Parts: sequence; structure tokens; C-alpha cells
Amino acid sequence: MSSRPNHKLLTRVALSAVASALLVGAPLSQGYAAELKSILFVNPLPQYPAWRLIGDCIAKEAKANNIAETEAGPTGALNTTVMIQQIQQGIANSPGAIITFPASDGFAPILQQARDAGIRTATLYGAGGKASGAEVNVGANFTKMGGIYAEALADREGPQNVGLMVLGPTGPGKAFNDGFVAAAAKTKNVKVIAVVYTNDDAAKALDQANALLAAHPEINVIASHMGTATQGATSAIRAKELVGKVAFLANGTAGGGREGLADGTVYKLMLQDLCTAGTQVVDSLIKLNNGETVPEQLDVGLQMFRAEGIQEYLDKGWQ
Repeated sequence: MSSRPNHKLLTRVALSAVASALLVGAPLSQGYAAELKSILFVNPLPQYPAWRLIGDCIAKEAKANNIAETEAGPTGALNTTVMIQQIQQGIANSPGAIITFPASDGFAPILQQARDAGIRTATLYGAGGKASGAEVNVGANFTKMGGIYAEALADREGPQNVGLMVLGPTGPGKAFNDGFVAAAAKTKNVKVIAVVYTNDDAAKALDQANALLAAHPEINVIASHMGTATQGATSAIRAKELVGKVAFLANGTAGGGREGLADGTVYKLMLQDLCTAGTQVVDSLIKLNNGETVPEQLDVGLQMFRAEGIQEYLDKGWQ
């Protein structure tokens, strides 16, 4: 008997294996499971209203598609170390997909690690793109969001000297800062004076707002992409009797955002279609696992509001 390999037989076997995989719908790359059966959502702020809404909508959409969904997240303030540890534990448990908010640059390698283990990955309000480690990002990325904030000030009369309150010097905080600065440079009156960091911790917002106003009395606008900053920033403006002189650009209605529109401490606030973001991220993962093409970046509704017109969007579930 010849010891030479039968190339025709090997080719037929290989083609048969490929055909069988296609028939059962099994992905042929990176070892992804044929069916998405479970999702882990690592929520950055499970108790905060906006992220609680997103988490609830993720759970609802997963259940509607017969996918087991579990949620993890730090207790209290945002804690990136805890979140990354929870993702690492999730990788060990081999869920079908992991969703999270990439609060720092450190999330990219751990999400890539998940992908290498055959786990689908998605982010909410991250940077998007291949370098992020996520296959899809849902929600306006923070660079775009920073631009929207700066543009919202351009129609305000006079120089707009801005103090930014952001998450941190890397990740979403840096992206927001960069987007704001770039958009401000295209206006005639918007300028960033100083930047402070709170790590999305509501307990730090008052001190940081006071520090901005004390160190830079020329500031007449404070802006933040974090809903956790609203109560502290507006309290500082009121305490220093600067209502009408210093305005705040807020993210969402939580922490007194809507009340601030009424009393003049808030100039404009941003609302987002957060539940749709939660629904879309689950639907995107399902499509990816079924072999469908999904854009790396999926934007959801995001607008800046003054008091007029806001109720219509609140009634739709925007926050």
C-alpha cells in the first residue's frame, strides 16, 4: 500500500467539514460559538439611573431572544480595576459575549483577550474601532460628544471660557476633551480654560467644581459628559452666587439637571436614547454571531436641550 497522501480524498473531507459547519451556522473564525447563548454585561455604575436603564434594557432584549444575561459591576463609584477583574472572571466562565463601558485605555487589551478566547465583545459609549478590542461600539463616541457640547455653546453671547469636568486623562475623558477642544477651535467664542477629573464619582464633583471656579475666575461655563457631575457643579455655582454668571452644560436629567434648566444654573443638557443603546448592543451581537455585517460604530439619539421641547423626548424614555 502506498504511503503517499490521497490529496483528492483530503480535499473532499475538508470541503465536507466546511459544508457541515455552514449548515449548522457555526462561525469559521476565532472559534465563536454557533449560537449566542449568554451575555455578561459589566456595568460601570449599576446604581446610577442612566446606566441602570441601559442594564435593564440589555436584560430585556437578551430575554426576548432567549439569551441568558448576567450583570456585574462595582459597588458605588466607578472602579476600573474591579470592572477589569470582572471581565477577566467572565472570560474564565466563557460567556458568548461581553458588553461593557471602556472607562480607560486598559479595557482594550482585556477585550481583545476575550475575542481571542472566542467571546464576542461590544462596548457602550467607547472609542470604537479595531484598537478598542470591541467588535462594535453603540452610542455616540465621546469625541463626537465633546464636539456636540462645544457647538452647543457657540450660539451663547460673548466669550465662553470653559472648565471641563471629565472622567480622567485617558479613555473616554480624553476623547471627550479632544473632541470639545477641536470643535471649540472652529468657533469664534468657545475656549477651554482648564480640565479637572472626577473618575465619574459624584462625591468628587463639588470639590472639583469649586477648584475650577477658585483657580480660574474667568470661567463662565462648566461642562461635563458625566451625569454624576451635575449636582456638585450646580451646587458650587449656587453657593458662590454665580447663577446667571456661570452656566453648566449637563449630561441628562439626573442630579438636578432638569431643575437646573428652570433656575438658570444649567444652560443646556444632553439627552440620549439610552434604552435603544441597550437594545442595539444586544441585537448587534446576535447579528455578528449569525455572520451578518455590523458597523463598528452605531450611533443612537443624542441631542442638547434647553427647557423647550425636552418633555417630548422625556416621554419617549430619553435620559
